[in-house]
Amino acid sequence: MIEGQKAKKVLRCGVVAAAMIALLPLFARADNYGDQAAFNIDKQYDSAGRSQLSASLVWAGEKIYFYADNAWWNDLDSSERQRYGALLSGMDTEFSRHIQPKLTELFGASTSSDSARNGKLTVLIHRMVKGTGGYINTADGYSKYQSPGSNEREMVYFNTSFVDAPLAKTYLAHEYTHLITFNQKERLRHVVEEVWLNEVRAEYSSTILGYDAPFGGSNFQQRVKSFLNDPGKSLTEWENVPANYGAAHLWAQYVVDHYGVAILADSIKSDQTGIASIDYALRKNGFDVDFAQVFRDWIIALAANDCSVGPKYCYKYPDLREFAVSPRINYLPASDQVSLSVTYNTPYFAGNWQKITGGSGNLRLDFAAAAEHKFAVPYLACDAAGKCSAGELETAADGNAMLKIEDFGRRYSSLVLMPFGSGKNFDFGSGTGTTLPYSFKISIVPAGTAPSGGMENEKSRIEALQKQIEALKAEIARVSAILAARVSAAPKFSCAAIVADLYPGTPSRAQIVCLQEFLKSRGSLIYPGGILSGNFDAATRAAVIRFQEKYAAEILAPLGLKSGTGYV
Repeated sequence: MIEGQKAKKVLRCGVVAAAMIALLPLFARADNYGDQAAFNIDKQYDSAGRSQLSASLVWAGEKIYFYADNAWWNDLDSSERQRYGALLSGMDTEFSRHIQPKLTELFGASTSSDSARNGKLTVLIHRMVKGTGGYINTADGYSKYQSPGSNEREMVYFNTSFVDAPLAKTYLAHEYTHLITFNQKERLRHVVEEVWLNEVRAEYSSTILGYDAPFGGSNFQQRVKSFLNDPGKSLTEWENVPANYGAAHLWAQYVVDHYGVAILADSIKSDQTGIASIDYALRKNGFDVDFAQVFRDWIIALAANDCSVGPKYCYKYPDLREFAVSPRINYLPASDQVSLSVTYNTPYFAGNWQKITGGSGNLRLDFAAAAEHKFAVPYLACDAAGKCSAGELETAADGNAMLKIEDFGRRYSSLVLMPFGSGKNFDFGSGTGTTLPYSFKISIVPAGTAPSGGMENEKSRIEALQKQIEALKAEIARVSAILAARVSAAPKFSCAAIVADLYPGTPSRAQIVCLQEFLKSRGSLIYPGGILSGNFDAATRAAVIRFQEKYAAEILAPLGLKSGTGYV
C-alpha cells in the first residue's frame, strides 16, 4: 500500500490556526481484467482477521468492477471460476439495469463525480466471518490524505459465501443503499445518519426492488422470523443482531403502508438525521404526526394487526395480514381478590407487550416509570370474542399512570399493555443502549367494591415514597460532592496545542479528547453532541468540517480549498 503524504499542523485553543488537506480528485482510469491490487479491509469482518489483502479483477462489467481475494480465487478450479464469472455477470446486469437506477431515482446518487472510478462501483469479494453478508467502509469515499486506510474507490465488500446465494442481489442492494446514504448525508450535507435509520432504508431496499415477492424464502420473511424470535429489541438502539434488522424492515413497511415511501426518501435528503429527519419528512408530506406517534401506532399494529381496531393499527402489505407478535402473558388467578406486581427493563423505542388475563372483578392497574424516560403506555382491551379497542394511559408528570376496568374477566377477557420509553430523540449509536425500568401493579377486588386498601393506604404509600425520594436526594447530593472534589483534584489535560495528525482511525486518544474539547468550546453549531469520547468518529469529523468551513478564509482559502476535509 502506498501511504498518503501527511502534513503536520498545529491547532491552538482559542486561535484559528489549523489547515486541512483537500479531498483530491481521484485519478479515473479503466481497470482491466487480471489487474492486481492491494486493498485495505476491515479485520473485524475478515475471516482471517486481516487488514489488507491482494486481489485480482475477475470481472469488469457495465457498472461494476469485481475483484476477488487471491487467497480465495486461486483455490477455485477453472469450472468454478467460469460459474462465478457467470454469476458476477448477472449481478452486474441486475445492478446496472435495476438496482442502481431504481435506488438512485428514489434516494439520490451514491457518489459525486470526483470520486467515481471510471463511473463504476468496485465490489471486493473476500471470506468473512459467519453471518456477514457484506459491508461498506465510508473511509473509501475520501482520499488517503484524509483517511489513510481509504481504498479511494466507491466500494462494497461482499462475502464469498453469498455470491451464489439466492439473496445475493438483495445483499448488494442493501450495501449500495448505505453508499447512497453516506453520499447524501455525510458528503453532501456534512451530517452523519443515525445507524438505525441507515439500516431501515438499506433493509427496505429489497422490497422497493421487488425482491421480497414472493414472500416465501425472501429477505423480508427471514427478517420477520428474526423479529418474532426476539421482538423486544429497540428500533433505534442498534445492537446489530437479526432482530434489529427485523424491526427495521417491519417499521419501514408500516411507514410505507400508511405514509408512503416518500417519508424514507425525503428523510435522506434532509440536513436532519434520525428521528428529526423523519419528523421533517412527515411534515413535508402533510402529516400532522411525529415519530413518537407513528411508533406508538406501529407497536399497537404489531399486536392487533386489525384495521377494524383503528385505521393505523394494521399492515396493508398482503403477506403480513396474519402477522402479529405474541405478548408476554401475565396470568391472574381465577379469583376476585388478586394482587400482582411486575417489573421489567427495556431500551428506548422498543416494543413491550404485556398481556394480562384471568381474574374476575374490578381491576386497577398502577404503572410507574422515571419521568425523564417519558414512557407512553398504549393498550388493547379485548373481549372474549376477540374484539379489541385501543387506548392509552394518561401519564402524569411524575411518570406514573393508572387504569381502572370494571368487571374485568367478563366485560374484557384480556388487557395488553405496550409501554415504551420516548425520552431520547437523537444520538442513538451501536451497541446496547440505556436500560429503562418500569413496573405495574394489578389489583382486583369483587365487582361493586373499591380496590383493597382504600384511600388511607394509598395516602400512606405516597408518604412513604416521598420519604424515600428525599433520602435518595440527600444521598445523591453527598455522592455528587465527593465526585466534584475528586474531579477538581484530578490533573487537567493541556489543550495548548494539537501536535499529532488526527483523522478517522488515529490512535491518539488524548489528542482527540483535546480536539473534542476545543470543538465543544466553539458551541453546539460546531459540535452538537459535545461528546469527549477520545475516538475520531464521524461526529468529530463532521464537527471539524464545520469549523474549517466557518473559518474558511483563514483555513481553506490559503490552500485553495472550498470545502472542509475533516483532516487535522
